[in-house]
Formats: sequence, C-alpha cells, structure tokens
Amino acid sequence: VSRFVSSQEQQVLGRVMEMPQTTRQNKGKFFFEAQSIRLTSIRPTGSIDKIELPRTVSGKLYVTAALAPSQKLYPGQLVELKGEAYEIEPSRETDTASFGDYLAKQGCFAGFRTRRIEFLPGQEPPRWALWKLRQRIVLAQDRWLGEPAGNLLSAMTLGRRAVDLPYGVRDSFIAAGLAHTLAASGFHVSLILGLVLGALKSRLPRTQAIGGLVALLIYVGLTGLQPSVVRAAVMGVGALVGLAMQKKVKPLGCLLVAANMILLCNPQWIWDVGFQLSAVATLGLIVTVPGLMKALDWLPTNVATVLAVPMAACFWTVPLQLLYFGVLPSYSILLNGLATPLVVLISMGGFVSAIAAMIWPVVGSAIAANLYYPIHLLIWLVERFNQLPGHAVKIQGITAWHAIASYGIYGVICIGLWRRQNRCKI
Repeated sequence: VSRFVSSQEQQVLGRVMEMPQTTRQNKGKFFFEAQSIRLTSIRPTGSIDKIELPRTVSGKLYVTAALAPSQKLYPGQLVELKGEAYEIEPSRETDTASFGDYLAKQGCFAGFRTRRIEFLPGQEPPRWALWKLRQRIVLAQDRWLGEPAGNLLSAMTLGRRAVDLPYGVRDSFIAAGLAHTLAASGFHVSLILGLVLGALKSRLPRTQAIGGLVALLIYVGLTGLQPSVVRAAVMGVGALVGLAMQKKVKPLGCLLVAANMILLCNPQWIWDVGFQLSAVATLGLIVTVPGLMKALDWLPTNVATVLAVPMAACFWTVPLQLLYFGVLPSYSILLNGLATPLVVLISMGGFVSAIAAMIWPVVGSAIAANLYYPIHLLIWLVERFNQLPGHAVKIQGITAWHAIASYGIYGVICIGLWRRQNRCKI
C-alpha cells in the first residue's frame, strides 16, 4: 500500500487491526490492514473530477482520525477511510531512533490522515472476543475509581498497550523510573501464577500446572500478545512443565530457550523495546539478585528483597534506557523500593478485580474501588519524586555500540564472579 502514496484524496478499504487509542493531539490512532485503494481527483472548486477503479493492495497503515468516530471502531471491522496517504520516513541518523523507525519495525511504512470514516452496513461486533473481555474489565475498574486511577489500575493489570492510558500519567511514571509497572511482563506473570498456584495448592501438581497454563493463555490473550508478556509466559510454561513433572527448572536456561523460541516465531520482536527491557531485566534478576541478597544479608529478608530486585533491574536496564530515552531517573532505585509494596498490592487487587469483572462487572468494580487510596498514594509518590531537584539526568549521544559494549562488560564481570565463586567452593 505504501507504493500508492499520493497528495490526492484516496479511499482505502480494509479492516481495523486493534482498538483505537488517543494521540497527544487528542485524535484517534490505530493500525489498519488495507485491502483496496482508489484515487479521487478534486477540482479547484472542490467538486469531484473523477474516481479511479479500486486497486487491490496489501499492507499495514498507521491511521489517525477524529477521536469521536474512532471510538466507535473495533478490531476486525471493515470500513472505508477517506483522506490522504503519506510516506513514513525513518530517521536519517544511524544513532537515533524515530517514530518512523518504530513503525517500520511493526511492518508499517505508510500513514493515513483520515478526513472521514465510512461505516459499512450489515456489520455487528462479535458476541465474544478477547478485546470485548478486555473492554469489560477496563470499564468495570474505571466505574467507581474514575480517571486517572481506573485507567492506571487497568494498565498495571493488563499493560499500557492494552489500555488507553492518559499521556500525563504515562510520562510521569516513565520519568520517575516506574515504566515497568505499566508494561505487562514477568512481574505480572509471576503474580498470576502465584495466585493460581496458591488457590490450587491442595491439588495434584499436574492439576496446578493445567490451571496455571489456562490462566497464562487467558492473560496473554487479554494483553494483546505483547512481546514482553509472551516471553514471560513461555518461561512460565517452562516452570509449569517442571512442576507437572516434579523437576527443577533452571531459570537462566529457561530464559534463553524462551527468547530463542519467540524470536524464531517472530524475528521482528527483537527490535521491540519492551521485549529487550523485559529480557535484560529478567537476566539481571537471575544473575545479580542472589549476589545482592548475600551482600544485604545483614538486613531482614523482606527488606533485602525489596532493595535487591529494583537495584538489579535498574543496573541491567540502564544501557537500554540511555539508548532509547536518553534519560536516567536519579531516584529510581529508592522510589522502586518504596513503591514495590504498593505496586504488588495494586497489581494483585487488579487481577482479582479483573477476574471478578469477567464474571460479574459490578463485583469487579467494588473490588477495584477498595484500591482508591493505594493508587492515589502511588500517584502522589511519583509526582513528589518528579519534583525533586535533579530527578532525571539527561545523557545524549549514546549509541547501540555503547549499549553492546556495556553488556559485554557486564558479561565479563558476571563470568569472573561466577568463576571466583566456583573456586571458593572447591
């Protein structure tokens, strides 16, 4: 479809690929699978000169449109867009990423400015779909919490890509170093498995594994197949297989197998920032947390864990944070340590609320309402830390080679410490 970019008005027929979200300019945005396109010539007077016959096309368009009609769209809906297609240009600088680079990695090379959306007759939303279930959860959690607390709870439960989270909240969490709380990842998968396996602890290991697998499949579907969630879910499946077979699974080997399996199925996901951050953070937790726990053994175990986990995750994600965002939150480790109990409470409450909302929305809303004060306390903490002097350090000029070199140094240090530990055991 990118070959038909033109300054003339165009009519594109195709299907909506995802639930529309809101742009910073308060417009609707969504990906669109084009099926046919035709050009319309307009006279200087504004009247139509001629309309070409439709041409069959394929490909993905990044569409922006007025917010009101966009909110009536749903995934799989067949519509006709009238407007102007334009080419999306990637960054000309090799060391900087642009929005065009992001779209190119999504397999999208053209955009479409929509002037009008034509809703074709004879279409009804499906009676059952994962996106409807997701919408049911979001509406239930937002009913009595309101904005931004309701949207924030949904984002902390399903991930921000599955929820239309206000940019103000999103930006403040990213600036404070709590972006990971809004991205469905291994943390969320661990909580889900903990809840399910805890509820089934009196059952046979095989029954527990089946229950955990069903929960993972539902959660991955609700989040919209986000790469970071898929990676965590595959690792979770490995742990469940070990549980069913009553064998111990090595976390590092499980991570490597999961990453390779995912990239073999979809190599493009290697460029996904969320996937990279999730994989690197998990690697950091596996290889670094045990050593940090030993160094902090003078503290109570719970306190040491609360400090060791964010320290390891922050240390291992710093190169990628600087590469993609150019900003390093100064108080990230301290804030993560303070916020972790709140994040766990809110996330677990969000999962329970989501399960209830799928069955009976009012009950889900009632459970979510009990999280009002923890959510607003978390928002208050984020805002206060963002107001501290020097809360973010801007570092420009970081390239991919700097990040690769940093992880090379990390690897050398870890291998050296591992060899030293083995010598001490001998």
